[in-house]
Amino acid sequence: MKGLIVLGKSKIEISSKGIEKTLRKFDYLQAISEYIWNGFDAQATVVDVKLHKNVLGGIDQIVISDNGYGIDRRELDRKFTPFFESEKQVDPEKRARTTSAMHGKNGIGRLTFHHFASDATWETTYVDGLLKNTYIIRIHSKNLDTYEATNNILTDEDSGTTVTFHNIIKDFVYEDLLTFLCKEFGWFLELHSEKHFDVRLDGVSLDYSCVIAEKESFKIVHEPTQTEFQIKYVRWNDRINHEYSKLYFIDSNLAEKHKQPTTFNNKGDSFYHSVYIQSQGFDHFDFDSEDNGGQLELSFGASRRSEAFQFLLEEINTFIKQKRKPYLGLLADHVIEDFAESKAFPTFKDVPEDNTRKEELESVIREMCQLEPRVFARLNPKQKKLVAHLIHLAMGSNDRQRLLEAL
Repeated sequence: MKGLIVLGKSKIEISSKGIEKTLRKFDYLQAISEYIWNGFDAQATVVDVKLHKNVLGGIDQIVISDNGYGIDRRELDRKFTPFFESEKQVDPEKRARTTSAMHGKNGIGRLTFHHFASDATWETTYVDGLLKNTYIIRIHSKNLDTYEATNNILTDEDSGTTVTFHNIIKDFVYEDLLTFLCKEFGWFLELHSEKHFDVRLDGVSLDYSCVIAEKESFKIVHEPTQTEFQIKYVRWNDRINHEYSKLYFIDSNLAEKHKQPTTFNNKGDSFYHSVYIQSQGFDHFDFDSEDNGGQLELSFGASRRSEAFQFLLEEINTFIKQKRKPYLGLLADHVIEDFAESKAFPTFKDVPEDNTRKEELESVIREMCQLEPRVFARLNPKQKKLVAHLIHLAMGSNDRQRLLEAL
């Protein structure tokens, strides 16, 4: 850009090698998603990822643009000087949030590009009073602890940030990126579907319907307070990246106020789901306090201990349990088929007595699978054989019930 003057270089607080070590758990797909999250953190509604190909068909440049509020030049040092107390804060598996806003707060996510590119350039525009300012930031992968920035110039462009990654060093498989983005952002786009949030890949809106197994909307009413809750339930056909199964609480202005795991989260049964709950009752609701239970019922209690809120949770749990029951039946059938294909079952002769024993064994495995599916999750062939033989042994034991309980 003409007219921009480099003001000098600034040091990031940890060394380049230290940054690489801290970010070692990010792969190139997670790194790309970090820049999309940065856009949404800046209150963007649209983030566009463009993959520029060279004459050989390979990707040599990636450009990610958003329509967020940009990066205020006065905030640059804070934004690009990462600070964190432990690696847990930047581990994509462990970062906890009570809402889906502000995905990354410590700035280090902006340095993940070293997994797939040689350098990155940010061109960002922000509003300062009645003026719009724009400037450029550059970082090279060989010197992640150093960035350089130009001075501001006035512009008529809308606010937002475009980050360009040069000299791509990873072979990007379009289908892999598409699948990853669906699993990474499907739940988030569904959360903000009424706000028309959008992730675009080469200008095409991300169609994450491929990861939706089931969707249902309905209304719950707490009669004593006449509080209405609009419910949207989604079951995903695959794990959603790092988010797990959650309840999302949304107010009448479509703002997310809180989220928490469902009671059927992470049970080892691959029953991945999200429940979005919108209500005017969340407009002035205190999700942090456990007080005020009972005496403020006419105004929806204002806390988690209120009768209306407890009623809501009970209704949601009942609904999810009903949805999970047939799913567990299908899961049990799959486990039986998988055990058979893995030759995990004991050898049975084709005689009535053995046929009965085989049916009983399958019945017990099916029942155990529905009661505690975690037992059968991620077993290797030897473990499947061991479990099947132990159950078969327990069935013929005088202490059958105790052995089955132990299993």
